[in-house]
Amino acid sequence: MRQSLALALLMLALSGSAAVWKLTSEPTRALRTKVVPLLEIVHQLGDPYQMFPESFPLQVAVFWTDPGPDPENPLPLVHSLKEMGIPFFITRDLPQALRHHLVILYPSVDSHTFTQPQGDRLTTFVRQGGFIFAQNVFWGGLQDLFGFRSFAPLRTRHHLAFSATKDPVTKYLNRPEERETQLGSDHFPQVIWSNGYVPDAGAEVLARFDDGSAALVTNSVGKGKVYLLGLSLLDVVLRNQNNRDYEAQRHYVNAFEPGADVWLLVLRAWYEAYGQDWVRLATISGGQRSALLLSHDVDWENSFAPGFDFAHVEEANQASSTFFIQTKYVDDANSKAFFFAANLDIVRQLKARGATVGSHSIIHSRGFNKFELGSGHETYPSYQPRGLGFDTASGATVFGEVRVSKGLLDGEIPGQDTIFFRAGHLRVPVSLPEALERSGYQFDSSFTADDVLSNFPFALPRDLGFEEDSDIYEFPVTIEDEESPGFAKRVPQALEVILANAENEAVSVLLIHSNESSLKAAAEQDLLRQLPPDIIKTDMLTFAKFWRARDHIHWSLNPTSVPTEVLLQVESDESVIGLTFEFQRPIATVTGGATLFPDNRHLVLPELAPGHSVSLHIDYQH
Repeated sequence: MRQSLALALLMLALSGSAAVWKLTSEPTRALRTKVVPLLEIVHQLGDPYQMFPESFPLQVAVFWTDPGPDPENPLPLVHSLKEMGIPFFITRDLPQALRHHLVILYPSVDSHTFTQPQGDRLTTFVRQGGFIFAQNVFWGGLQDLFGFRSFAPLRTRHHLAFSATKDPVTKYLNRPEERETQLGSDHFPQVIWSNGYVPDAGAEVLARFDDGSAALVTNSVGKGKVYLLGLSLLDVVLRNQNNRDYEAQRHYVNAFEPGADVWLLVLRAWYEAYGQDWVRLATISGGQRSALLLSHDVDWENSFAPGFDFAHVEEANQASSTFFIQTKYVDDANSKAFFFAANLDIVRQLKARGATVGSHSIIHSRGFNKFELGSGHETYPSYQPRGLGFDTASGATVFGEVRVSKGLLDGEIPGQDTIFFRAGHLRVPVSLPEALERSGYQFDSSFTADDVLSNFPFALPRDLGFEEDSDIYEFPVTIEDEESPGFAKRVPQALEVILANAENEAVSVLLIHSNESSLKAAAEQDLLRQLPPDIIKTDMLTFAKFWRARDHIHWSLNPTSVPTEVLLQVESDESVIGLTFEFQRPIATVTGGATLFPDNRHLVLPELAPGHSVSLHIDYQH
């Protein structure tokens, strides 16, 4: 009996070993690949005064209060202002800052920031009609100006709610999700630092923390006004975008979750309320209100052919989409290889019909967020990653998944240059920005908008940190198809989220897996047909290129000798179509080939070539 059992166990072990050997030694199918150079990172940590110089009167003056040996980086504020299209410059020269109508004090004000004469000068500036937005003011010398008696720093405040007020900075906060936000999950005893203020009798509280202390206070002094925020934009904008918050999201996906966007919208409303004849760079191209970015994840052997059904629906609705392709050329415990001739022909045909193509990794592992970075020298076919189970793998690296997949897509698809990536299962390692940047990518879509609490694209910081942006732009997923009860039954809810984003001129990203098309393609068609005409429906790559070019442009607006005329000068580093400016004052006429919208306040520029500039003479209505 024991000998029979031992023999049986031996045979089982041998058969298991044989199965493993067969799995790992199966010959790799021959595929064409293109060499992907391993690029060096070019750091852009420079003097913020030189990176963001003063150039025209309408700019917001950012007075950087903390230039010491270990200052808080201006990156969170830079993200906020650039994403909203607000012009600004950074300075340490107080008289220079106070020559402008709007001033931001950043990142904080303590007893070492200003001398008493400088504090008095700030008060005079406001009394004479200036406007200041500040965060975390601690100095008693400015208590009267900012309208508070005391403050209490804590890490135990988890919620914030806006008051019922008609103050103009809350103009865009018209939905419940915007008027009440989380600073962190209640599961964490301590979350981000916040400063709860006790206001003076004459100050108005615009928002309160859950302990009743003031989170946002405004105070009118003479002809001007100040705003004081008891939070850091590093924590409520950049920390969220890096997904390093304390699980502050109320949903993971498929809902409207604007936790970080609230503060971008507050700054936009502040600029528009108090900027004199303000001008803003719009977030959407062509003078439109919003954009729905369409995408499909192709991550199963039977997911390729249904792509034609989705492409047909999109073509019928004057739209296009981006297909993120898993380049699986190895068999493993999760699935067989499927990146071969027949499926490749489908991808080529989809691209020929107008779709764009991105990478969706190689083994699509749930453990991708735990992968080591790798050497950067991983190549096909020597790179042999394999999934071992639910979230485990062997031989896999971040560089391998990113770089080798790009080489295969570029080698197998004529004219392809893969610059967009989406991680399998949306799992994001901290080294992803470096791997993408050094492998020649420009864009990523591996987070969900709800998880990072932002519905605007943003520059992805290196190492998901707080010091420096990478060259990668993130486009988080808004709507996906697999959450119960399935996308086909959630079209009305998806449309509501898209419309909520459209109110803020934010974008929405739709992810539909192409594993089935009979229900999903009909649902997509239903959604596309219900979209308002001022919401663009396009593929992710086209809009991503617009956003990158928008982020890199240089512009200025200066008066001329004619009292009602201004000169708008714009230079672009990259080709861009549909760049749009929004004006407070209605426009009568414009030169230079720009298109003036019927509202006389939106101006769409002609196509700009890389390195070229345009000068537009704009005459305001009297």
